Amino acid sequence: MHPREPRRHASHKARHRGGPGAKEDVTEAVDIRATRGIRVCLERRGFEILEEGWAYSGDVADLTARDEDDLVFVSCQVTQNGGEGFPEEDADCAALERLAAAYLAEHLDFEDVLARLDVASMLIVGESRALLRHHLNALGKL
Repeated sequence: MHPREPRRHASHKARHRGGPGAKEDVTEAVDIRATRGIRVCLERRGFEILEEGWAYSGDVADLTARDEDDLVFVSCQVTQNGGEGFPEEDADCAALERLAAAYLAEHLDFEDVLARLDVASMLIVGESRALLRHHLNALGKL
C-alpha cells in the first residue's frame, strides 16, 4: 500500500488550461481563489466539505464532501475567459476511483455510503466575476 502524501492542490498543468486565445494562464493564486469560490458555492448548496486537497499516492481530490448520504470527490477545473468557454471536463476517473478507495480505507467511520465523482468547472470572466458549472455524478457512482 502506498503512503498517504498530503498535498494542497494538484498540478495546474493537468487540471487548468487557459486555452487558445486565453488572456493568460491560470496562476496558483487564481487557482486557490477559484477553489475557495467553488467550496463556498458547494457549502451554500448544503455540501459539508470534509477535506481540501486530500492526496494519496500522487492522486489529489480537490474537494471531498458529504452531500446528504453521498461521499463526493470533486475535481475543480478553472480557466480564464479567452472566448473558449468552460474548461473541458478532463478529470481522471481512474485516479478519482483510487482516491475514493484509499479515502474509505483510511476513514473507517463511513458505512454504507455511495461515493460520487463530481466536476466543478469555473470560467473566470472578470476580476470579481465567474461562472460555475457543477456536473453532479460526472464520472458515475462507485
